[in-house]
Amino acid sequence: MSIDRGHRSPAARFGHQLRYRVGQALKGSFGGLDRAAAEQAVAELPDNLRPLFLSMRPRDQQHAVGVLRRIGPASEVLRQAALLHDVGKARAFLGTPGRTLVVLARATNTVPLVTRLPWLGPRVANYHLHPEIGAEMLREAGASAELVAIVAEHQAARPRLPETLRLRQADSGE
Repeated sequence: MSIDRGHRSPAARFGHQLRYRVGQALKGSFGGLDRAAAEQAVAELPDNLRPLFLSMRPRDQQHAVGVLRRIGPASEVLRQAALLHDVGKARAFLGTPGRTLVVLARATNTVPLVTRLPWLGPRVANYHLHPEIGAEMLREAGASAELVAIVAEHQAARPRLPETLRLRQADSGE
C-alpha cells in the first residue's frame, strides 16, 4: 500500500528520497538495460521517437523502463512519456558526481549558484532545464502535442495534466 506523500513526516520523506537516490546512483554505476527491456522500450515508441530513446544514457534508459513498469497499463502517450520524460538530460552531459550535485543543489535551493560555476554551470543549467529541453527535442522529432506537454511539465510545481501527475508518481519510485 502506497502512503500519500502529503502525510509523511519530513524525516520519512527524506529517508525515502535518500534510499531512492542511492538506488539510482548504484544502478547508474553498476546496472545496465538488458536487451529484452531495450527491445520492449523501443517497441513502445513510433519510429520518429526511437532515436531519442536510444540517445539517452543507459542509466536514463534503465530508469525510464522502470517508470514504464511502475505506470503499468496506460494510454499510449503516457507510456511514451514514461520512456522519454528525461530525454533532455542527454544534452546535459553530467555523470554521477554532477547529477548528485544537482540533487543537492535542488534540496538546498542553490541551483542558481551552482549554474554560475564556470566548468559545470552550463551542464547543470541544461540538466535543471531538461523538461523544457526534452519537450523541444520531442517537438522537433514530430511528437504529439500531448506528449510534448507532459514532458515539459513533468517537474512543474503545479502540472495541469492528470497524466503528468501519474508520471510523476511513477517517476518518484512510488
